[in-house]
Amino acid sequence: MSDLSQYDQGYGSFRIGEMTLALPMKSVREVVPFHPLMALPCPQPWIKGGLDLRGVSIPVLDLECLLNRPGHQYEPGCILLIAHENHLLGLIADQVKALFFANPGNLHTVSATDAIGSIFAGSLMNKELNQLVQVLSTQALFQLPGLPKAEDPEPHRQSLELQTSNEDTALNTRTPLMLMQSTSTLFAVNPKDIETTVVNPVLLPSEYAGGFYKGNLDYREQTIPAVDLASYLGLGNNKQLKQTTQQAFVIRIDGNPLALLIDRVLDIVHVPHNSVIPLPGFGLPKAAQLEGALPCTVFSKEDPHSQRGPQYFVLSCPRISEDQELLELASILAKASATAQEDAENQQGKVAHGLDRLMVYRLGTEFSTPIEQVRKVLPYRSDIEIFERGNPMLGMLTHRNESIPVFDLAQWLGAARQSLDHESSILVVNAHGASVGFAVTSLTAIENAQWEPNVPVLGEQRQLLHGQLKTTQRLAQIGENKHQRMVEVIDLYQQVLLILDQFGLAKPAATEVAADSAENSEHAAH
Repeated sequence: MSDLSQYDQGYGSFRIGEMTLALPMKSVREVVPFHPLMALPCPQPWIKGGLDLRGVSIPVLDLECLLNRPGHQYEPGCILLIAHENHLLGLIADQVKALFFANPGNLHTVSATDAIGSIFAGSLMNKELNQLVQVLSTQALFQLPGLPKAEDPEPHRQSLELQTSNEDTALNTRTPLMLMQSTSTLFAVNPKDIETTVVNPVLLPSEYAGGFYKGNLDYREQTIPAVDLASYLGLGNNKQLKQTTQQAFVIRIDGNPLALLIDRVLDIVHVPHNSVIPLPGFGLPKAAQLEGALPCTVFSKEDPHSQRGPQYFVLSCPRISEDQELLELASILAKASATAQEDAENQQGKVAHGLDRLMVYRLGTEFSTPIEQVRKVLPYRSDIEIFERGNPMLGMLTHRNESIPVFDLAQWLGAARQSLDHESSILVVNAHGASVGFAVTSLTAIENAQWEPNVPVLGEQRQLLHGQLKTTQRLAQIGENKHQRMVEVIDLYQQVLLILDQFGLAKPAATEVAADSAENSEHAAH
């Protein structure tokens, strides 16, 4: 990360219910999937049981229970193992979100007189996501009254600050590495060389995608290229990318962001500075992009990292950022994104006339929406659904400190509720002063409308979408050659207005409604 201050340190953010929390990465030992816990003879109701960690029972704490908040099911959930003064503790979480760096001197501290209130150290800004997170105090967590303390079975993995000062200075010099997996290949990277991690990235299709370039991601109001890490390095081919890719990390290529797709982040460890060994200059397709190899013998035999394979390939982000192919790819996308942003700003508040660039998606069959109407594309999560199935409103989604109602778009338009899964997406639309999410079965493509016939189509005779007329009655021809087809164009701005009117979530000003109605009518005429 080029603008990383020498005073910055890493923080890992995670989600528990509606709370986004963070811990200093030097306290986080590892993250393990949630599974049933063993019973412990402990009277504290917020200790939910013990986790068997390589033969040691680690107490596991439920923060929502500790804070007397309404509990919920952690599905699938995970457990963060945190270390302090040669002791371990587990924290139940819904999801690990991202790694970010910040200056601890910028922490806005809070004070409390009770032990439970003291677990909140203060708030800190994650500048990469422009999100304020609450930072927990590791020391206060371990000082909770009645907390059973489990000794660390692997004290050698404790953070550098806790190592004794009488050891040799060279041995004390340790390098942080983020361990990860892409297909069956193991990789490592210095977390200070990356900008941020992205959980469950939504891969947007690109007409230029091919080889290791798999498409684009929506990142910080930009469209950035997404590259499969193993394919790029010639060390694997992720044929089932859409099904297996769970994470990505972002680096800068000549100032432009680029996402490297991986299957999952395994851990962040600190290894002796001389642990990375050289690689041969032949036999590897892109040996120049690698610092070397981290032998798994660095870890103890009981450590799961030692059992995953012979070595981790250590990435050299500075050398990757000098790759001419990636430089051109990141530059092209940056220019295209800047042009699109400029066009959007020039047309803000207006409905585009003439032919549109359309986001195509499935609601049983294909439909489309002008792409400038979609502010964000977010992954669908099953825990959003909290209302009965007869209600087209699924529930609420929290994104960047904004609570967004989410509707099943097919059901809202009069069809049956969709079967939504990990392939599904949520299109976030901001119109008439409100943000609304529309769930779609899956994204198909981003296409240019080749022709929009000016004919009275669909209307009340439609078979799929019946009841109240909620669409623009527009068709657009997309695709080329044998892939040409006609799709209906849905004006999501108009859907937001109808939702506000029907559910009374908010009322736009009368002048705004009149202006929007006039623009939409003019747009439909074209």
